[in-house]
Amino acid sequence: MAMKATEVGRELLYPLTDTAIVIAMIFFWLLFGLAQNSGLLGIVLMIILMPAYLRYLLYLLEARANNRSAPAPDMAMFNPADNFWSLAPVVLIAIAVWAGILLVPIISLLGVMLIGVALMVVVPASMAVLAITHSPAESLNPAAILRMVRACGAAYFAVPIVLIAMSCVFAGLYMAGVPLFLIDLATSYQIVLLFTMTGAVLYANKVAVLVDIPDPVEPTTDDLARDLDHERQKVANHAYGFISRGNRQGGFAHIRQWLENEAVVEEAYQWFFHEMLKWESADPALFFAQDYLALLLEWKKDDEALKLIARCLHENARWRPLPENRDDVNELAARHGREDLLTQLRN
Repeated sequence: MAMKATEVGRELLYPLTDTAIVIAMIFFWLLFGLAQNSGLLGIVLMIILMPAYLRYLLYLLEARANNRSAPAPDMAMFNPADNFWSLAPVVLIAIAVWAGILLVPIISLLGVMLIGVALMVVVPASMAVLAITHSPAESLNPAAILRMVRACGAAYFAVPIVLIAMSCVFAGLYMAGVPLFLIDLATSYQIVLLFTMTGAVLYANKVAVLVDIPDPVEPTTDDLARDLDHERQKVANHAYGFISRGNRQGGFAHIRQWLENEAVVEEAYQWFFHEMLKWESADPALFFAQDYLALLLEWKKDDEALKLIARCLHENARWRPLPENRDDVNELAARHGREDLLTQLRN
């Protein structure tokens, strides 16, 4: 389905109508400008910024393709361990830059420019495939890219046409002596537009539902466990930030909010307890253990409860269960013949 002129015009201005996108665009533009003028430190900053920026753009494409509000940049986007699929454009950019450097002496600057135009025609489809499948391999598959173009129909070509036209305008402005920082800002807008317009085309044609692209390989059990541990670690780190600044209630509230969505709550409580024991002070873990123990008693998990009590008393002999659980704990220890625990709890 082709896009009408009014629809193209609306999409050209769409990034300016969303405050989150404008703030993100200016945020990254300023940071990239800082990196370009910071020498060796700028190289390090660029290495940190580029994956985060590309990850944000792909999230933006996904949001637009599903008609959702634009995401705001957050610290998770700067974590290279998150969502490796979203780092695929880093490799593509590196290949394109090095190819341009190597080809200029061979095929002249005009030839490189023609290759650049060809890339502008292909890249939107490649990024669309990546956003839908989360598979870097599929995003480089010519057959998948061609299917994407066909699924989008004539509307697809509005994206590369706009990109090429804007590039020509920017080149003219540069030759006219327009300050480079303004051209950089306009180029930043052009890049954002590449992803928002591509997402709009996908949404208009319901491509995420209709396009026949093979699903990416399903994650293994080990992959899922590793991802879960990673997410829990982020929650624990956030909670540690609260607790280390004296806000124990806020830290525990953050963990409890996460625990409400855990599939296996007992295992999650155990994970957070052992994770907190690694902190500088065991006190947070011991406070957390009081709630954990109350649940174990409720669930009739006698062995696990006794192990938890023994571990807490080992960490601090003055540790005690919550007042409302002390009779139950004494009865539990007596029932299982744990006189050692009874003696410690009564001292």
